[in-house]
Amino acid sequence: MNILAVESASDTLHIALQTPEQYISHTHTIGRKFSEELVPRMKALCEEAHIRLKDLSLVVCSNGPGSFTGLRVGMSAAKGIALAADIPLVSLSTMEIHAFPLRHAGIPVLCVLDAKKHRFYGALFDHGNRIVKDTDATIGMMADMVAPYPTVLLAGPDAARALPLLGDEVTKRGLHTKLLLDELKFRDYGESMIILGRNLLDQSGPDDIASGPTYIRKSDAEVSLEE
Repeated sequence: MNILAVESASDTLHIALQTPEQYISHTHTIGRKFSEELVPRMKALCEEAHIRLKDLSLVVCSNGPGSFTGLRVGMSAAKGIALAADIPLVSLSTMEIHAFPLRHAGIPVLCVLDAKKHRFYGALFDHGNRIVKDTDATIGMMADMVAPYPTVLLAGPDAARALPLLGDEVTKRGLHTKLLLDELKFRDYGESMIILGRNLLDQSGPDDIASGPTYIRKSDAEVSLEE
């Protein structure tokens, strides 16, 4: 299979391509400029592998949580390619993508992504199994997640930002949980997405092409409209 993967939930863009002969992955810290950068980079990746977009077998993308704009742009680009090439699209939880490389860590893994407004998107996994669903969490809520465990590994693009805040909360509550940090902030998630996407396609089939990103919080625009 020729599988293209794109992850655009944060300030770092991950795109990867796997063919029977090769694996190519690019990771770029480009802020939130996905609308200008994404499609040209995806086309360039295919050119680097000497294949055409219509030669793809599957497109995989993240569906959230994460940046509203990044997710919309990433999924729209993935859908466009899937429709143009008449191939299946599979989307994955951002938290599951970040947790997958650490499934053999031997301790629970708390994946965190900055959600702004003094909150973090978070989800807890143990030996690769989800323990807590994707959550728009305060530091206090994350302390509740880690409280039952003697040691927890914080992972994801914003783990280093969350660590001192969560550490202070753990200390304030008198909890005995030891917090460790996965220091690989810019880890290549392409291969994880390809494995997870292929497995999900086999188990559940492709996404409905009309589906969109999974938001666990209303956007600022939606809140403003309601007010």
